[in-house]
Amino acid sequence: MDGKTVTEIPIGNTLFVVRAECSPNATETVDEKLERMILRRISDTKSYQRKGEKQLAMCLKQSEHGTDN
Repeated sequence: MDGKTVTEIPIGNTLFVVRAECSPNATETVDEKLERMILRRISDTKSYQRKGEKQLAMCLKQSEHGTDN
């Protein structure tokens, strides 16, 4: 296995093609990277949020929509 994957996902009339390649030098898992990116986005959003605006409904450890089991 070369560490490269291609996934095609049709959503409506659009076909999304995702190409991914894993680095042998990676220092974090996909889960860790996604968590870091989401937390950074939440931090950025809070700093740009105007007073009186409703906050985004984001949870760190659980889904608002139940579990995916």
